[in-house]
Amino acid sequence: MLSKPFVNLFNWNPQLFREIKGRLKTRNVAIAISASLLYQFIVMTYYLRRLPQEYGRYVTSDSQYCVEVGKYCTDIEWSSWWLDIFNNLSLILLPLMLIGGVYMLVGDIAKEQRLGTLNFIRLSPKSSQKILLGKLLGVPILIYLAVAIFLPLHLWANISSGLPLSWFFAFYGVLIIACCFFYNTSLLLAFLGVTQPWLSAAITGIFFYLLIALIDEGYSDEINAIIGTHERNVPLIKMGAIITLRIGQMIISGLILGSYWIWQAVNRRYRNPNATAINKKQSYCLMGCFQVYLMLCFLLHNIDHKSTDILQGSLGLFCALNLLWFLLVIAMLSPQRQSIQNWARYRHQQVNNDQIAIVKGLSISLKQDLIWSEKSPALVAIGINLVITAVIWIAWILFWQQNNTIKLSAILILILSFTFILIYAAIAQFILLTKVKKPTIWAIGIVSGFIFIPPIALSLMSINPDIYPCLWLLSAFPSSAMIHSSLAITPILIAIIGQWTVLVSVTLLLIRKIKKLGASDSQKLLTGQKDRRIHSHKNY
Repeated sequence: MLSKPFVNLFNWNPQLFREIKGRLKTRNVAIAISASLLYQFIVMTYYLRRLPQEYGRYVTSDSQYCVEVGKYCTDIEWSSWWLDIFNNLSLILLPLMLIGGVYMLVGDIAKEQRLGTLNFIRLSPKSSQKILLGKLLGVPILIYLAVAIFLPLHLWANISSGLPLSWFFAFYGVLIIACCFFYNTSLLLAFLGVTQPWLSAAITGIFFYLLIALIDEGYSDEINAIIGTHERNVPLIKMGAIITLRIGQMIISGLILGSYWIWQAVNRRYRNPNATAINKKQSYCLMGCFQVYLMLCFLLHNIDHKSTDILQGSLGLFCALNLLWFLLVIAMLSPQRQSIQNWARYRHQQVNNDQIAIVKGLSISLKQDLIWSEKSPALVAIGINLVITAVIWIAWILFWQQNNTIKLSAILILILSFTFILIYAAIAQFILLTKVKKPTIWAIGIVSGFIFIPPIALSLMSINPDIYPCLWLLSAFPSSAMIHSSLAITPILIAIIGQWTVLVSVTLLLIRKIKKLGASDSQKLLTGQKDRRIHSHKNY
């Protein structure tokens, strides 16, 4: 018989109960508790051995924990000793929670998909939110148990080090926020096909520590102004100082915002594995949130709006970030071949049924489909997202304290960058419609080639943007031509005209491909119906 708490847990979230019941075996619990206690024992033993063997009025020692009076170790600086223990325990908790949790979640999803039990779970009448929450809370339950065993020593080390309790709670608050973000991201990657646990764990570790290192390097003066001399070599104290900075607060806000949107995508992919990660309506809201967030990061960075070089460099950084961001949005919005084929076939049949009576209604329906429908091509939705982005950033450019020529050049460079993104979206959608094995990998490879091969080739041929800026206008990074030289308006306009020519050509090819998919599929159906009628007539 189950105890009442377990019965309540089962009624509230059967998936969480299933995960906990499957993992909290006696052997697993013993290993988790023993590993946690063993690590704490090793840490305490190590730091006890670093204490001076004796101290007093006439005792010398080279221990870093000595309170020195002249050359004598008169006492032990216990606060520094406990601070190092607190830091050590904190540094092991970060990879344990982040990397270990991601590894377990991706491994669990991969196992469920391999055994076919994930489709069985989808048949549950419980909501997707409860099932996914059960996964997030239940799969890493042994890690949570090990961390719980850490808590008493960790809390005591915090108190004994002289740090305020707010540091302790802030550390775990940030850790929970980071875990929510990376756990949700790992689930989304698993549902999108990245089912190698080691790969997801490696990406998580590299991204997190690279982010901390970049902030530490870029804001070292501000961090050193907040913390003391001894604490400069303590990574956790540095992390605490980062949280107090505006950039740290923006990163935490970004993690919370990102967790919300990734959670929406995870729910969609769980309910329907063939659906796009986000729908078009969500993409417009997501784009607005991201661009406003990015704008706030720029504004909080105290950019000198009187320096042309700094503004143009900021524009180049923005264009590069948005190129990466839109490639992600293209991947999340672009439907697969079968979805577009079904959509195209439905529209083709509508046109054949009554071309005159519903032509006006079809025209309206087509616009609505391209803007809102999940199964229609994503090119129009990508264009709308680019317009949203352009409105926000052109407004920023207009506030530059520069002459109108520089502002116009910046706006044209922005249009040039966005047109490249639209071309890449059309190419990616066209490749996804072709009959090849693993079209997603082909789309990633070909689009990546279009992005990176031209600038690499120009660099290898020593064609630098400061000497030949016009040629760099034809690459995926046209803003580099503006950064290194004062570029005239005419070459940018010519490049934009050339771009739009390419865009129109690729779009026409895409439209023809979609029509062919719809028409050929409908033709097969009509031919099959005619064959069945002829066959039945002969039998009659």
